[in-house]
Amino acid sequence: MGLLDGKKALITGARKGIGRGIALTLANEGADVGVNDIVDDEVSQRAAELIAKRGVKGTFHPGDVSTVAGINAVIDSFLEEHGQIDILVNNAIFPDQSRSLFDTDEAFWDRMMDLSLKGYFFAAQRAAKEMIARGNGGRIVCLSSVHAYDAMENWTAYGTAKAGLRRMVKGLAVDLSGHNITANCIAPGAISNKLPEGDDDVIDGPPHNAALLGSSVPAAKGGLPSDIANAVLYLTSDLGQYVNGETILVDGGMIAARKMGD
Repeated sequence: MGLLDGKKALITGARKGIGRGIALTLANEGADVGVNDIVDDEVSQRAAELIAKRGVKGTFHPGDVSTVAGINAVIDSFLEEHGQIDILVNNAIFPDQSRSLFDTDEAFWDRMMDLSLKGYFFAAQRAAKEMIARGNGGRIVCLSSVHAYDAMENWTAYGTAKAGLRRMVKGLAVDLSGHNITANCIAPGAISNKLPEGDDDVIDGPPHNAALLGSSVPAAKGGLPSDIANAVLYLTSDLGQYVNGETILVDGGMIAARKMGD
C-alpha cells in the first residue's frame, strides 16, 4: 500500500529536476501522475514512461501554463486521461531566472509573474474548482524559494514572485475553507536539477559540488530533487493533512544561517 494509492496528480514543469523528482516520488507511492512541460521532447516523454514503469498511469501534457488558456488546456487534457485531479503541484519555471535590476525589462518581469505567480494562481483556481465539484478534497502545493525570504543580488523579480506565493497559499487556505483542500508552499534552497547519469530510472542526478556552497548551507551539502519531493509527499498525503496555508523551507539551513549572499 502506498501513501497515495488511487490519487491523480498533475505536476507542472516536470520534465526534469525538481518536477521530475516529485512526479516519480508520487508515482512510487501509488499515484497516477500527469507530467506537464512546455518542452515536448524525449526527456519529457521519458519522464511519463518512468512513471508508468512503476505500475501506475503516467501521461504527458505539453503546454504553456503561464496563461489561463494554456492552463485550462493542460488540465482538460489531464482530466480526459485521469478523470479527476486530487493533487496539483505548481512547479513550472523558465531557465535563467536571475537578472540585474537595470537589465530587468518589462518583458522579463511579465514573463516571471505570468509563469511563477499568475499561472500558479489560476492553475490552483481551476484545480480547486474540479476538486470541489467532485467533493473529495485535494492538495495544492506551490514551489516557492529561499529567495522569498532573503534578498540576493540580481534576483529581485524572481524573489518577488516567489514571495507572492507564500501569501497566495495563505489566501487559498482561507478561501477554500470547508472543502478539505489544503494549499501550501515548499521553498527549496540550492537543489541540483541535473538529470541522472547512466541509469535514468532513479530520482536524483549528480549533486552540487559542496565546496562551491562555502559556508552558506549549514548542512554542508546541496539538496537533491528527492529532498523536495519527500516534502511534497508529506503535504499531499494524509501525513500532512493538517498543514494548511504554510511554507516549508527545505534548504539545509540556508535561511537559518542568513548567508545566502556569501
